Amino acid sequence: MAFDNNNNTNTKLTKLSNISQSLSLSTLWKSIALSGALLFLLHTFAFNHPHKMITHKLFAPLEFTFSSSEISTSSSLQQTSREPPTNISHLFFVIVGSTKTWRSRRGYIEPWWRPNITKGHVFLEKPPGRDLLPWPQQSPPFIVNKDSSITNAKFKTQIRLFQSLHEAFNKVNKDTRWFVIADDDTLFFLDNLVEALELYDHKKHYYIGMNSENVWSNAIFSFDMGYGGGGYALSYPTVETLLKNMEDCIARYLGVYSDLLSFRCLADLGIDLTMNKGIHQIDLHGDISGLLSAHPQSPLISLHHFDVINPIFPAMSRQESVNHLMKTAKTDQSRILQQTICYQRGNNWSVSVSWGYSVHVYQSVLPRNYLKRPLETFRPWKNVRIPVYTFNTRRVTNDPCEMPRQFFFESVVEDKNQSLVTMMYKVKTLGSLPPCLPNVNQSARNISQVRVIAATMHKMVEGIECCDVENVSSSETLEVKIRACLKDEVLA
Repeated sequence: MAFDNNNNTNTKLTKLSNISQSLSLSTLWKSIALSGALLFLLHTFAFNHPHKMITHKLFAPLEFTFSSSEISTSSSLQQTSREPPTNISHLFFVIVGSTKTWRSRRGYIEPWWRPNITKGHVFLEKPPGRDLLPWPQQSPPFIVNKDSSITNAKFKTQIRLFQSLHEAFNKVNKDTRWFVIADDDTLFFLDNLVEALELYDHKKHYYIGMNSENVWSNAIFSFDMGYGGGGYALSYPTVETLLKNMEDCIARYLGVYSDLLSFRCLADLGIDLTMNKGIHQIDLHGDISGLLSAHPQSPLISLHHFDVINPIFPAMSRQESVNHLMKTAKTDQSRILQQTICYQRGNNWSVSVSWGYSVHVYQSVLPRNYLKRPLETFRPWKNVRIPVYTFNTRRVTNDPCEMPRQFFFESVVEDKNQSLVTMMYKVKTLGSLPPCLPNVNQSARNISQVRVIAATMHKMVEGIECCDVENVSSSETLEVKIRACLKDEVLA
């Protein structure tokens, strides 16, 4: 009986266990189904509710338990909310010109202007005559200033810039981020300009330009003024604020000319100049090759005053020189005029490369701190007492140990397969430089051309570059290979 009772008891326990397991499994599946339905409803609500962006953020932790698609959706939403980087379409050029000078100066604007890409106008004081028509397609479109733009027209010449800026502001759309003010003989390097403006928040008040190279000019006007010849950029909010206060400012400074008027008005509004060393007024006369061969370590943005300086390349006209320089701008604009210094220790030579413009070969070893100072091949804007310039210079002498053998840019070839750019520089005058006496056996007189090779995709933020010099004693060609500087490399 005891055995039978035990069997009955075991049978009952087994049945109870089976029932319990069935109930547990049933309950579990119901719980899972209920949880799944709840999660589905929450997911549907999160992505279809009218305020889905807010709801999406609230349920961000749950996204990662669903699938990778939600993560991708979140990432794409963040990317679309980001503002695109500044490009050429965000700039509007206000070029203040004249019917009297446009025929001779359009050659300084057309080499950098990109029809149907660059936005802006040349603003003229009166309609162009028959000698200027039909208007060239490669030139910026023109607009004739309206007298009604400024109610106080007592000083029309002085306030033409404000007239032009006012009319430009009324034409642009909200995509415009920067207004670039310039004269009709300003040469711009657009890619470098766009890169420079990208560093600043266009939604804030900015006034970006540069003062004059000449101390006299800055003393007469201001050391803190952006000169219109070199060009300056105003952010959209800056122009908006300036135009709101335009009438009062003009009344406050009657008779003051455009650049100085802009500076004073902006200063009174609490907007000061942010300087950029790549912008050049060129308040100089004569041969500026010394300056261009030792450009500051900053991307070249503009040059000016071509009508009062010598052609920047030998045996070329001013217009030919500008066109020749722009050949390098089309190949590797970020590197143009950037100075790279290296040495040929075997011959005790120093080599200074100004990319796309010149190569100087010195018959002695000179440190970088000396070579980065421009040779004073030019003359000041005004003959005044020193200091004349806002930068240090080196005097031109007859010492062959201190003066370079000069080579100027001749041609450029880009090998896109190997990502290399090769430039050839030709000597200015054969046999013009006597040997440096301590290095009489290592004279550079036999060198007639220099080949400079560099990798493409140069970025200024990486600092200066260095180079290596190669030369076969029997060769008339010096080869220079630009490279990244070594750690703690000394250029001396």
